Formats: sequence, structure tokens, C-alpha cells
Amino acid sequence: MVDLSGRWVKIGDAELVKSVHEAVVIEFGHKALQYTDTAGAPEPRKELQRLLARAGLPRHVPLFTTSLADSLRLVAAAHLERGECLDVEDPSQREALVYAACGRPKAVYIQPHWRNPDGHIYSAEELRAAASRAPLVVYDLTYGLLAAEVPAVAEAAVVVVGSLDPLFPGLHLGFVAAPEELFPTYLALLEGAYLHPPTYMQYLFYVAMKTRAIDEVFAVLRRREALLRAYCPATPYFAWCKPRDKTRFLRLGAMEGSVFSGRGLFGEYVRLGLTSATEEELATLLSGVPPEELQGGGHS
Repeated sequence: MVDLSGRWVKIGDAELVKSVHEAVVIEFGHKALQYTDTAGAPEPRKELQRLLARAGLPRHVPLFTTSLADSLRLVAAAHLERGECLDVEDPSQREALVYAACGRPKAVYIQPHWRNPDGHIYSAEELRAAASRAPLVVYDLTYGLLAAEVPAVAEAAVVVVGSLDPLFPGLHLGFVAAPEELFPTYLALLEGAYLHPPTYMQYLFYVAMKTRAIDEVFAVLRRREALLRAYCPATPYFAWCKPRDKTRFLRLGAMEGSVFSGRGLFGEYVRLGLTSATEEELATLLSGVPPEELQGGGHS
């Protein structure tokens, strides 16, 4: 049965996944199967820094965490005092909503490229407007890391967070990237919290990048995006739809839009996870659905 949860990455090429895991063990087993530096293993961190520079953030120094939730916990520990919170977009990542319930925002949290769940891409003007609301901006590049080109925002201190899970099957890894002057603060917090992610996962990310296996997975996901765009706004990772009948999609694991809102809005929408359903499964599911049935969600 088709799975629209988007909680994992499903591709048909099992040999691709196997070859990457074999390369991790054979080429980096002496490193990947033991502990490494607190901030992360050198080669994977350098690769992540290259991706961040390509996205327009060349001065940011990355550290690995176990998840996006842990990355946000580090941000909160570094910058939020009791009673302070994040100014969070609506709709937004569910992990960020827990930091939005207060009246004194200390930092602005946004997803500049392919916002979850509606796929919005921020313009330079929107980023500048967001940066004007607080002295610190938190960019979440969970879904935009491979495609984003984030315009520089003058006068704004920017910390970057994200999850690498959507990039490759079985990958479970998060990150924080901070300007050089904030790096010692984050490193000390990481050491104190002992949020050390498995070294194997770091090298799984590294090998999947260096062998271009992540590019192959991304190309598969882009074909799923193209298929869904005939029905509603979509990214390679999810689609944001406004169906006449939500139940048929919710039964298949799709998420109701209201769970992405701190105000309980967007209940008429559903988020269809595309990472966990193959192109063939999606085509079969949609073959009997006229485009007007999904009504095109639009950006919120």
C-alpha cells in the first residue's frame, strides 16, 4: 500500500543503497565505527560546509547533531532565556512550534527554501523583512540544502539548522551551522549535552555525497514532484493539497495541515509525503483522481 507519511526515503534501487553502505564499511570502517570529534568527523563536516557555501553561507561552521529537534534545542540553549521564544512562521516545521509559545520572541525561525509543509520559497525581500523582526535569524535548510541559494541578509546574525534525513535512505543526522564567532559557544553546549551522533551516519552522508548517490535519489524525488505538480504545489519531498475528501489521503499516512500550525489553522489541507512513495505508486494512486479533486493548495 502506498505510504504518504514521508517519514522515510523509499527508492527502488536497492543496489544503490547497498553500494553506499559497503563503501562506508570498506573505505572508512576504521573511522566510521568508532567515536570522533565532538563537532563531527572532519571529512563529512567539510562536505557539509561545502554545501552550505553553495547555498550562500560560506562563513558558517557546521556541527553534527542527532536530529533537527536536537539542533533546535542547542539554538534554544545558546540564545533563549526563560520566557523567551522563537518567532515561528505559520505553517511551519512541527519541531519548531514548541519554541513559539510566548510573547517575547528572541529570534526569527524560517525555512528559506521549500518551507514545510507548503513549499514556499522566500524572496530576498521577505528574508530582509523577517530579519528586521529580531537580532537573530534561524534558517532551517532541511529541505532546501541541495537547491537553495539563500541571499545574504545584512545586519542579521544567522544560525542554520537542519536534518539530513531526507537526502538518502536510512540516513539519520542533524546539524547546526554557526558563524565563526558563535562556534565555540555551540561546541561547548554540544560537549555538555553529549548529543554525539553516530560516526557511521556522518560517513554515510559523506560517501553518499561523494559517490553522487544523493544526486541520484534527488533526481528520483524530482520526478515525483513533477507528477504531483499537475494536482497541487509540490517539492521533491512533499506536496501541499486541499482535497475535497481528506480521508482517503489521511488513511495512507498523509498529515493534516493543522498539525503544522501553532494556531490550529490549515485543517482543510493535507501534506502528502513524497519520499516514502515511489513514482509508480503515486501514479497509480492519482490515476483515478481528477486534478480538480485536489484543488491546488497554493502557498499559505
